[in-house]
Amino acid sequence: MKNKETASGPLRVLQVCDLQAGGIASLIVSVCEQMDRQKVNFDYLVYRKQEEFYDAKVQKLGGRKWIADNTDAPNKAARFLWKFFRVFRIVKIEQAGIVHVNAPTPYDCMVGIAARLAGAKTVILHAHSSRLSKEGRGHRLFQEICRQCLPLCGNYYFACSDLAGQFMYGKRLWKNVVEVKNGVQTEHFRFEKGLRAKMKEQYQAEDAVVFGTVGRLSKSKNQGFLLEIFSEIRRLCPQARFLLIGQGERKQELMAAAKALGISDCLIHIVSTDRVQAYFCMMDVFLLPSLSEGLPVVGVEAQACGLPCVFSDRITKELSLTDRAFFLSLLRPAAEWARFSVAAAGKGMENRERYADRVKEAGYDVADTARWLQEFYLGL
Repeated sequence: MKNKETASGPLRVLQVCDLQAGGIASLIVSVCEQMDRQKVNFDYLVYRKQEEFYDAKVQKLGGRKWIADNTDAPNKAARFLWKFFRVFRIVKIEQAGIVHVNAPTPYDCMVGIAARLAGAKTVILHAHSSRLSKEGRGHRLFQEICRQCLPLCGNYYFACSDLAGQFMYGKRLWKNVVEVKNGVQTEHFRFEKGLRAKMKEQYQAEDAVVFGTVGRLSKSKNQGFLLEIFSEIRRLCPQARFLLIGQGERKQELMAAAKALGISDCLIHIVSTDRVQAYFCMMDVFLLPSLSEGLPVVGVEAQACGLPCVFSDRITKELSLTDRAFFLSLLRPAAEWARFSVAAAGKGMENRERYADRVKEAGYDVADTARWLQEFYLGL
């Protein structure tokens, strides 16, 4: 990798992120698609050796994938150290000039430090989350130690929202943080009435009210509470169907919970898909009761499709891009979330096709994000 565009090829930026179906990978790959790849292109550093959702697309876009982990290491400390040295080795061998670390937590400082020690001239830290998944005293202490190390490993500090920036960098670096919007392909997510009818027919849901969510099946996404909400929704709206799109470590636990709540018969589970827009068109209400988010890409996508969106109050209000974004406290019971969601479903169909334009006007089109980043990289 070379730090400047040359006659032999584009400027290459090493993006540190996994390539599984998820918000961060979706954003980075979409940005790459929108760039002039004769000028700037991405390679990817991931932490696990496995087949991933975006592998084929990344290869098609001219990207390369490097793996910085040893999943056979006996414990977390060994895996942590192995990851550090693997990052160092990859950056050193590939002579990566620009390393863009898409960081969920301050723990990712170690990736930046490894990159700097390996000779990377520019390390960009990019905050994408607003809290730790584990919040014990030891985790908070280690988080603060890592936060104090951030100036050692980053030249530039990005964040997808104020909440993500405050969590990642604290007061010390806040004045240096640049907000980079989580743009989406707004035109791609525009509502299509004909596609909605086709999807409802495919799933035999022509007369159903469809509530749904998209996200990794993990603790931070709070899908256990979501299933409780769905259970209450069904009491109010017996013809309701529930669309759950995502995969993750909590799949078996959540499927068992759905069965215990008696909602398995109305639950449609899609493990992964490259047709998220079609499922958004099928939905009547989108729900995201997350415990933590930076600024969820999926929330931008859902609004671009004109969906009423019910978010938890743990999500930044910067996600309020349209008049169809609503925020409810996680302290409110599932029954109250259900009543609000059913009421929202009755107001959701009017002018849905216009909301892609509204999201674009709010500055969340990925073409704008890509243009800014391309100019930034080339100006380094």
